[in-house]
Amino acid sequence: MNSPALSRCLYTGLALVCLSGCGHKPTNYGIDDGGSSWITRVDDALPGIDAASVSVVTLKAGPPEGFRFVVWSDLPNGQDTAGGGRAGRASYAGQHRATDGRRIEFRAETTDGTTGSITIGDAVYDSTRGSLFLVSTQNDSCKVAQLDMDLHNFPKHQDQLIALAQSTEAIHRFFEEHNHKASHDQ
Repeated sequence: MNSPALSRCLYTGLALVCLSGCGHKPTNYGIDDGGSSWITRVDDALPGIDAASVSVVTLKAGPPEGFRFVVWSDLPNGQDTAGGGRAGRASYAGQHRATDGRRIEFRAETTDGTTGSITIGDAVYDSTRGSLFLVSTQNDSCKVAQLDMDLHNFPKHQDQLIALAQSTEAIHRFFEEHNHKASHDQ
């Protein structure tokens, strides 16, 4: 049963299977989103840190890692989202809102699953410059900061997000600079 012809046949079959699938990266399509909204009742609450919404989104249009971006705003009363993906394209639309009527709308799209464009309000951002977006709606305007930060292990849960905000100077400084109360006290 262990003939050279049988061995060649098995080897050839294994080689054909490997040629057709070995080294081929798997593909994924769709979206993976998560995040949190919170209000922490503390004296001198800082919007964006103590009251915030964070959307952590991965658009998948091929590579399994996908294209990840984060929108972090000072609007603490929830999120609405919609999106999907198929071969060659994935898109997402979301919004953060506050009980007083303030809201921000954002959307993103990728055609390669590794980079994309993000629109916040009417402004379009290129993800090659960073995919973390901080949004302040204080002082009757919408201010956006685009940060280049590694998002592969970005947290999605409230307690981890609050800890990140308090320990990351760029996040804390942005919301501190755009704090409505602090601006009026000066």
